[in-house]
Amino acid sequence: MSKPFQLTRRGRIEWFVGLAALLAVSVGTVFGLTDDTLVEGEGSPLAQQYATETKAGSDAHAAEAVFDRRFGQPGKMSTLVLYDNTGEMSDDAEMYAMATANLATHFGEAEIQPVADYAANTMESFGAVIYIGTDSEASLPRGFVDDVREGGIPVMWVDQNIDDLAGWEAGSSAAFVDQYGWDPHKSLTVDSGLVRTVAYKDREVSRTAEGVTELAAPVIENEKTVGVLATSQCRNDDGPTQCSPDQPVPSDEAPWAIRSGNLTYVSEIPLDYIDVNDVYLIYSDLFYDLLAPETPEVKQAAVRLEDVGPEADPQDLRAVADLLHGAGVPFQVAVMPIHVARTPDGDDWYGLSLLDRPEVVDALKYMQERGGTLIQHGTTHQFGAANNPYSGRTGEDYEFYRYGCSTTAQEPYEFGECENDSYIRQIGPVAEDSVAQHVARIKQGRQVMKDAGLGEPVIFETPHYAASVNAYAAMSEVYDARYEQADYFAGILSQKPSEPGKAYSQHFPYTVHDIYGTKVYPENLGNITETEQNNHAVRDPKFLVSRAEANLVVRESTASFFFHPYLDLEYLKKTVQGIKDLGFEFVPVSELK
Repeated sequence: MSKPFQLTRRGRIEWFVGLAALLAVSVGTVFGLTDDTLVEGEGSPLAQQYATETKAGSDAHAAEAVFDRRFGQPGKMSTLVLYDNTGEMSDDAEMYAMATANLATHFGEAEIQPVADYAANTMESFGAVIYIGTDSEASLPRGFVDDVREGGIPVMWVDQNIDDLAGWEAGSSAAFVDQYGWDPHKSLTVDSGLVRTVAYKDREVSRTAEGVTELAAPVIENEKTVGVLATSQCRNDDGPTQCSPDQPVPSDEAPWAIRSGNLTYVSEIPLDYIDVNDVYLIYSDLFYDLLAPETPEVKQAAVRLEDVGPEADPQDLRAVADLLHGAGVPFQVAVMPIHVARTPDGDDWYGLSLLDRPEVVDALKYMQERGGTLIQHGTTHQFGAANNPYSGRTGEDYEFYRYGCSTTAQEPYEFGECENDSYIRQIGPVAEDSVAQHVARIKQGRQVMKDAGLGEPVIFETPHYAASVNAYAAMSEVYDARYEQADYFAGILSQKPSEPGKAYSQHFPYTVHDIYGTKVYPENLGNITETEQNNHAVRDPKFLVSRAEANLVVRESTASFFFHPYLDLEYLKKTVQGIKDLGFEFVPVSELK
């Protein structure tokens, strides 16, 4: 599962499935006594290993891994990403820089630096530069301004401080207009709340105004030298409305992104609320013009079958494999090698692995024969003998970070029992958080899959798409690729300790090679949910197909989603067909661009 709010129905269903599957009379020996009510796997070595009352200790504060600021695909296009490490938004700026650099690695290699550290002529060593302005009080190095104005290197300038590029000396504005055809000092102030869509190419792209109070729209003075790439469309409840009272010619449109010469300017940072803020997709597509303008368009799709563990129903697995194989759809299977849960009476824990369920292993082999690729989905998909945050049961809880259920959306949080309307919030690393401990845990799960005769998986998926810095470092030691969305923490660049709540969750429109050191295949549509869960609405096939359509903004379009095999297969049929009807071709995830 991917999101904190995606609490599966399976947990509630499987209590009854598990009870029905028990032998009417089971015999086991515990401390030399016979107990004919013993659940299979109760008190097993796996239960003892993974369902312990782990206390927060020194490992929970283990030294965090350090990552190289230069990462990606060496030998291809290189991008320098600059950000403001000053001001009230320095933590946000750091996360924006990582998110931007992650996107740039689709095209090659990225290096991140604070703009304050920029030395003259540095950009000559790169194919392109992206600067993200968050601190209006920042003093940009003269060498940086001069190098941009030199015009030899393509530069994408995002949001603030563009007026510093124009300069403040007498005659500087005129010189900028002569070079670029517009004057940053004359930018129009547009109420962000009016901009509900942005026109890009032949599409109206939805936008959320949350977190942004106003946009600085460029005023174009020489239309022959300026290309408008995307346009803000201003609306109120009554319909189209003038974007700004200061417009020379009243209009319900204003430039959102423009290009002139070597300079691309984007009027806001389109990296917040990206689940609903589709201007993130415009931003992602602008990288092609900057870094790979000759890239041909493609529409690719992928599907992953989620949360398949020792207690999966083999008939469900065979049925979904037959459906997808019959539709000509290759697929992925997210395998949880070890299952840990409380016994039905709640007094003890039981643990099983795939080795205890040969019928499930046979079904997984059948799925491989029908075009399925198995990936490792954590080791237990839970942590310890506590609710993290739901039940402690495999498939429901987080494995590589601690979470709690809060009755409040914002701090101060009020943590308690999880309810359907709870807000899921980060608490901190798990107790066993050294890189070595995470590596050992991941390897044990992988070994179970190998011992079961399923082959060695080469792709990993993080349970609930959440982990600590050290857990991500461990994943990169064991695996070269992940298939997921991911969290990126403030402090990674500045080498400050990470903090719960200061993490950026990023999904990708295409394959990247992220700062943690692995290739990341995108899952960008989400999954089917039948009920509202943790303040998130139902997601039906129509919704997922609409998200696939939104991603057509990106020229290498990806429509990647996941599905729980115990759900009604009609959901899957409708989703697959709807995505195909948009022109997407389903491929193995390893072939996603």
